[in-house]
Amino acid sequence: MLQVLKSYRFSIILLVGVLIGGIAGTILGERASVLQPFADVFLNLVFCIIVPLVFVSIASSIASMTNLKKLGKILGLFFMVIVVTGLITAVLALVSGLVFNPALNSDVTFGEAAQVDGTSLDFVRLFTVPDFVELLSLKNMMALIVFAILFGVSVSSIGEAGEPVAKLLHSLSAILNKVVSIIMYYAPVGIACYFATLIGNVGNQVVWSVGRAAIIYSIFCILFFILFSVIVSYYGGGRTGLKRYWKNIWLPMTTAMGTCSSTACIPVNRLAVKDMGIPDEISDIIIPLGASMHKNGVVAVQIIKIVFLFGIFNLTMGPADMVTAILVALISGIIVGTIPSGGFIGEMFICTAFGFPMEAVPILVIMGTITDPLCTMVNVTGDPAICMAMSRIVEGKNWVKNKLGNLKQA
Repeated sequence: MLQVLKSYRFSIILLVGVLIGGIAGTILGERASVLQPFADVFLNLVFCIIVPLVFVSIASSIASMTNLKKLGKILGLFFMVIVVTGLITAVLALVSGLVFNPALNSDVTFGEAAQVDGTSLDFVRLFTVPDFVELLSLKNMMALIVFAILFGVSVSSIGEAGEPVAKLLHSLSAILNKVVSIIMYYAPVGIACYFATLIGNVGNQVVWSVGRAAIIYSIFCILFFILFSVIVSYYGGGRTGLKRYWKNIWLPMTTAMGTCSSTACIPVNRLAVKDMGIPDEISDIIIPLGASMHKNGVVAVQIIKIVFLFGIFNLTMGPADMVTAILVALISGIIVGTIPSGGFIGEMFICTAFGFPMEAVPILVIMGTITDPLCTMVNVTGDPAICMAMSRIVEGKNWVKNKLGNLKQA
């Protein structure tokens, strides 16, 4: 019993922090906003470390690779995972929404529908920026990741001349990991204050029309998280991998629910996969990429929101609408921001894609705020499981014995 408590000590502290924050937010209501500065300190510390951490971890991992074909295999598998898991998530969420009807007994009215011409996505701006300085921003994470990949490939491809840079990147990665571990000492306080503020601000806004949809989505998230994590981590590492996953996933899970930010969870997810024994050359690439692109929680909530809007407008979803909904959800999973409330662009995308009035955006924002903790939890916890599965595919079945076995002896 003592060994279990020791192993899960920090995770238990975080869970207690979330619980205390929730209770405080419920009791204090809007007065909980006085705790916002303490939450902001934690978030600011985490967000400040994200840009250098993402760049260094990706560039260092790729620069140390002697076989760039393996890099191509890892990236190819990852992008395939995004599409396949996204499709599965979207279909399951669509079935759940159609069966349980999130808009049942809702009483929401809107004025005259706005004339919308559709939406367009600036893919050039999504993956590139015109000035190097703009890479140093959380708003341009995909562009930063693209640049880090190019930088790492360049260092690796020039051979001996690039070795000093590769060593420097390795040292910087170790230093940044230490910075993260120091920041995490403040995590229980920061997460508790953030959660208290969140509950205090939105608690009184929960109405049945939105609450029913939020409850349906929350149940979906919990079931999806359990099934996805068990199936994928067991496939990746067998019983040993499954045990390692559940032992170390609590820190990313509680951080995700407390911060509502996939980006903020990059540091703790990297700590978790290291303890799980995931090879660095896989985790250092997939964890940052996953935070930006692999977001099954977003895919699912977008589907529920679309079904909800069809319900309150008394519209029937035809086959073409269902296909469009799935495509919108998949694209949203990639373009939606990875910082708190970044899903606002997702709400705009839904309305413009289907021609719903912009008056619907505020109610979608409220729904998104309520469901954000579980949505982010699904986004974040899926990446370590995917890393395990990819480790098996790339390294072979014996990766568990080679990596996890060494951890047990350490």
